Amino acid sequence: MNAKPHDPYTLRMPTGSPGVTWQLPEESDPATALPCVVLVDRAGLAEFAVLQRGLRTLGVPSVRVDAGSISGLRIITQLDDGSLTLNGRRIIPTVTWVRHFSPRAVQGGNGSAPSLFRADSWGAFIDQLSSLSAARLPGGRDLGRLVQLDGAAQAGVRTPRTIATTDVGAASAALASDRIIVKALDRHFVETEPGTLHGVFPEIVDGVVASSLPARDAPMIVQEYVDHWAELRVYFVDGEIRAFRVGKPSPEAIWCDAASVTVSPVAAPEAVVEAVHRLAGIWGLRYGAFDFLLTRQGPVFLEVNRDGDWRWFEAKAGVDDVSIATLSTVRTLHRQVAKAGSATIDLAGFLALGTDRIERAKVVTPRLDARVLGALEVRVDGTIVHVSARKARLLAAILLSRPNQVVPTDQLIDSLWGERPPPSARKNLQVYVSVLRRRFGDRISYQGWGYRLDAGPDELDLLEFRRLAGAGRDMRRRGDADAALTVLDDALRLWGGQPLAEFSGVALVDEAVGRFTDLYLTVNEDWAELAIERGSHIEVLNRLDDLVPFFPARERLVAARMTALAGCGRAPEALSQFETVRRHLVAELGMDPSPVLRNLYEEIFHGQLARADP
Repeated sequence: MNAKPHDPYTLRMPTGSPGVTWQLPEESDPATALPCVVLVDRAGLAEFAVLQRGLRTLGVPSVRVDAGSISGLRIITQLDDGSLTLNGRRIIPTVTWVRHFSPRAVQGGNGSAPSLFRADSWGAFIDQLSSLSAARLPGGRDLGRLVQLDGAAQAGVRTPRTIATTDVGAASAALASDRIIVKALDRHFVETEPGTLHGVFPEIVDGVVASSLPARDAPMIVQEYVDHWAELRVYFVDGEIRAFRVGKPSPEAIWCDAASVTVSPVAAPEAVVEAVHRLAGIWGLRYGAFDFLLTRQGPVFLEVNRDGDWRWFEAKAGVDDVSIATLSTVRTLHRQVAKAGSATIDLAGFLALGTDRIERAKVVTPRLDARVLGALEVRVDGTIVHVSARKARLLAAILLSRPNQVVPTDQLIDSLWGERPPPSARKNLQVYVSVLRRRFGDRISYQGWGYRLDAGPDELDLLEFRRLAGAGRDMRRRGDADAALTVLDDALRLWGGQPLAEFSGVALVDEAVGRFTDLYLTVNEDWAELAIERGSHIEVLNRLDDLVPFFPARERLVAARMTALAGCGRAPEALSQFETVRRHLVAELGMDPSPVLRNLYEEIFHGQLARADP
């Protein structure tokens, strides 16, 4: 069936047992505030049902609240200890995760002012409770599609050409694409009453036909159709990546013809992994379902869904990887907050519409100061830590290069012992982990299939580098160029030379180093373009002269150096730089420079690029 954006489909949310579902220790006093995970979603959805069963098995207390019956809750807040009483049971929220919640889900609405007030009040309560929790998922802000596409493009991730408009025909003609996609600007569904969804799905239209489509009475997204050889759904779970290849006959098939959709687990291409990590860092996400197209020119980002369901994809693919990753993440966050004591909520601020924020609870562990953006160096409480055994140092390098994410045991064994590990490899690995725990503090945990090292941005230079890089790009996107230039420069100063050079040749290290080297080059490109806008051509050359020879295929980097050379009155050198890159691309990749670089060459050749004042 061919779904049209203006022809809605009516769907019903799955039904389940409404109300509140508790999973608590058998012997617990209802009057004693118990650290507890809080899950809010719809009763019929499988994701939190599976997650809560897993948490019970691991001994993690949890409560699941059905959004559809939330208006029946009895709540009391305690100002002295920040506890929350739900239906007579006192808890202290450690982790709060809200999915598919909307004031429109609240039962009993009839359009009257009291019913609308009730729905909005419960919506505000859940939103502010989540924001004020010590740990919350999915994290970040709920970004609209246009903001996502703009942010991805600013981060150097390819996106489809997009126009938001009410004049669909004119926008289609402007895009001049063989095929056009017309879809909703916001969500694909409108909940007209609790549990009843009207879907407004995308439509793929021939370009000629699309140019004659009539105007709409609501803004729509009009995009070029991107030719691709695969579509990926990629789940990001607090640093973990799980990817599925999706085959479907039409955009709406997942909702309207599920039997026609194929799903298979795949390893995400490195470019996709880097893009997901980059965007999740920029947007502050701990969880997100990313959609990508794979093309011959590389991946194309479509959107990220903070509520993205995963059980349907897992069931189709016959795996449970995402469920395991979410279970691990929630358990780890709960343990961190619970170990630090009560996750106190400033309820006075809460009642004042969330104007005061709490600080994220921290595990009481020795202070870590680790560096991987250069030679490996670790300090604990200000004292340098010497790890003499090479395998223990290598293990530290691997875990620190993948902070806050699980590294599978099998991969660690392969990295430490190669193709022929000894029979005692697993026990030996445990010994090395114990050594690092004694040196680094209790921050390395076993997650059932691998090990994870927890660190904050102020404890590891890599995390601080990612934070500054994301903040600088976000400032640039908002037009605050001066602040962006300063922050990006601060990020680049963290780079200490070739990262982890002593472990070169170890696959896990090389893969990680490749990812943050790519980010390092992107930050250099962002910084250089901003510096050139301010006429700082000499400073740009001082920084890029040593980089460009090693990365001749990075055309943004090359373009920045060519522009800086021309700005310094060294146009012949800029033209020579272009020829060097052109010969490299032809010889190594069988391709010519991009139109952007060729146009820059023409501008410099014809003297059209203005020279900076001396």
